[in-house]
Formats: sequence, structure tokens, C-alpha cells
Amino acid sequence: MTERPLTKAPDLAAPRRRLARRLWLMRLSVLRGVERGLKVGIRSTDADVVRRQRFVNMGALMGFVDSAKHVVEQSLHDPVALEPLIIHNIAFGLTHLLTPLWHRVGENVAALWLCAMIIIGTANVIALTGLEGGAHVYFAFTAAAFLFFGVKHWPLYALVVAAAFATVAVALNVAPERGPIARAAPEYTEHLAAMVVLNVMAINVWLFTYALVMTHRAETRLASEVRRADGLLLAILPRAIASRLKRRPAALIADRHEAVTILFADVVGFTSAASRASPERLVSWLDTMFKALDRLAAEHKVEKIKTIGDAYMAASGLRVSPEEGARRMASFALAMRDFAANYQGLEAESVRIRIGMHTGPVIAGVIGGTRFAYDVWGDAVNTASRMESHGAPDCIQVSGQTARLLAGAFSVESRGPVEVKGLGRVETFWLTGPAGRVAPRH
Repeated sequence: MTERPLTKAPDLAAPRRRLARRLWLMRLSVLRGVERGLKVGIRSTDADVVRRQRFVNMGALMGFVDSAKHVVEQSLHDPVALEPLIIHNIAFGLTHLLTPLWHRVGENVAALWLCAMIIIGTANVIALTGLEGGAHVYFAFTAAAFLFFGVKHWPLYALVVAAAFATVAVALNVAPERGPIARAAPEYTEHLAAMVVLNVMAINVWLFTYALVMTHRAETRLASEVRRADGLLLAILPRAIASRLKRRPAALIADRHEAVTILFADVVGFTSAASRASPERLVSWLDTMFKALDRLAAEHKVEKIKTIGDAYMAASGLRVSPEEGARRMASFALAMRDFAANYQGLEAESVRIRIGMHTGPVIAGVIGGTRFAYDVWGDAVNTASRMESHGAPDCIQVSGQTARLLAGAFSVESRGPVEVKGLGRVETFWLTGPAGRVAPRH
């Protein structure tokens, strides 16, 4: 007896899922259509102007939808008695559709047009229905009109508010309790009064919700830009200096430090190798090397000052004791030497670097305007540069001042007096490693 193959049970929920997916796609399409519609007529590239003009377009869209709804509703209720209102709402809706065309004339022209049409249109409805129709409640739009002008153009907003208040004052004193429409269709007038309140609530809620969403988007973008700017600032300046500059952007930042350890490092034979490398290869090689050195500097808590060609300059002890600053820099120098020993050169040879260190007084500060930089100056900087240039490949030469600060924590070997340009004969030392490590021969 052959077994019948098992049949898969029908998925009863599949049609419901397909319907939900189609409805979701329809809603998404509608939202995208509305989003594109809100950009109609906007030519400006200024973010503030674009945001306010989108609010105007949203207000015009809501006014058009409200007018169209009234046309349908009134035509179904009593097209003969309500004919004046139907004609009014058709004309009112068309004026709303024309609103985006005024953006090209001026940044606030469309907003003024929309506000004027609402004031005039509402006054006309009051004349047709009387105060019983409740159309004067539509003047609550003046609160939302602030979104059209913003703080920058508050006089225009004040003008709109004044015009709205004046129109309401005249209507309350001149308009009859019951207009011709109210007398022809009294039951509709009561219905209209209730609808006006609901319409005003819906329009204001929609406009302010849209405004809050737009504001949230702008704040999110701004926060992202601030984080990016802070990241760029910290890539250029030490954190403490960046904080001071943010608090007082125009302040002069200049500090004297009595004992800062300065390091210079330079790639041996770089100039000749660079002349034979392609631009892409050269820049990529330097970029990879300096990024690795930046990570080491951050790890050992020393401040990168700058790069000059293939040279790297760093400082330590700006905000810690001289001993701690010198020890941090010594650890960084040893890590730099180890990194270079394993980093392939431009021509596939091993990289050889000279490193020099010196500790002494410096002045540190921020200079420049469009491209500011944090730098240090003083004899200590020049001496550290000489320690590097008069050193040896794969070695770390330090001055006597730095060697004394490293005593007990690192192994140093006397090199003896060395004739240094601009300084004469100077007692120098080789930094060989942490304390206790056997010093290599130089």
C-alpha cells in the first residue's frame, strides 16, 4: 500500500498579511506623495526659509482638504440652499492650491497670501451664515501662522494677528446672528458650528505635529553635526584646549609650562624613497603610519602636536607632573620604535626611524583663524628636534634632563658628550627600554 504524500496545511493568515502589506505600501506612497507635494514652489536653499515655506504648503494643503470636504458634504446635504457656501468653498480651495506659486515672488509672500485668504474667506462665511455658524473660530489659525513667519519675521506675524483680531472685532459687532444660509438651512448651520470646532482642532493638531516632527529632524541633524564638529575639533586640539575654545571662541589661548617632554621622530631615508613612489602610494603609506602612531599616542596619553612631512611631533606633561609626562613619552617612544620595526617601508624595506626627546619649559597655545592649530614653542622644542636629528636609526636619544626624570622607571645608557648644532657639546643618553632590560649596543 503506497502512502499518500502529506499536503501542506493552507496558510490562513497569508491573505491577511498580503492585505496588510498592500495597505502599508499604500500609506507609504501617500506619505511620499504628500512629502513631495510640500516641496512644490520652493526655490530657496536656506534651511530656515525652506522649513517655513513647507509649513505654509502644509497649511495650504490642509485648507484645500477642508474646503473639498465641505463641498462634498454640502452638495450631499442641500446643494440648492447651500449653493453660496459651495461656490465659496470651491473658490477658497483654489486659492489654497495657488499658494505655493507665490514662493518664487518672495520668501514670505505665500505666507501672507495664505493668511489673507483665510481672513477674507472666513469673513465671507460669517457673512453667509452669521455668528451662529461659528466660522469665527477659524481665526484660531493665528497661533499656527507663527510657523509661517518664525521669530525672524515677527513683525509680519504681528500684522497678521492684528488683521485677524480686527476682523473678529468687526464681525462680532456687525455680523448678524443668522445669515442668509442660516435662515435657508438652519439645521445645517448647527452642524457647521460643530464641524468648525473639529476642523480647527484637526488643522492645528496636524500643523503643530508636523512642526514638532520637522523640529525634531532639524535637532537630530544639528546634534549629528555638533558631534561631527566636536570630533574634528578633538582631532586637532587636546580635549582640555577644545573645551576652553568652545566656551570662549574668541579668547586667546596661551599657557606656559615649566617642564614638558617633547618628542620628534623622523623616517630615515624617506626623501629619496618618496621621490620614487607614486602620489597614491606615498599618501596612503603616510596615512596608515600616522593613524597608527595617533592610536599609540592616545593609548599612552600623550598629545600629538603635528606632523611635518614624514616627521611626527608629540608633547607630554602639559597637564601632569614632569616625571609622569616623561614616562608616558618614553613608553610612547618605545612603542613607536617597535611599530616602525614591523612596518613595511615605501620600497618594501623595513622602516627605520630616529627618535629624540627633551624636557624643558615651553609656551603652548592656539594660533590661526580659518585653520587654527595647537602648537608649542621654546628652546625645549628646538633641543628635542636636535636630539632626533643628531641621533641614530632605530634609536631613541634623550637629553640629560629627560634621562633624570626617567631614572628608576626606564633603562638609559649614556652616549657621552655629543656636539649638537646650536647647543655645543651636550651629554645625551639612549633610551633602551623599561627598567631592568639589558641595553642593546649602539
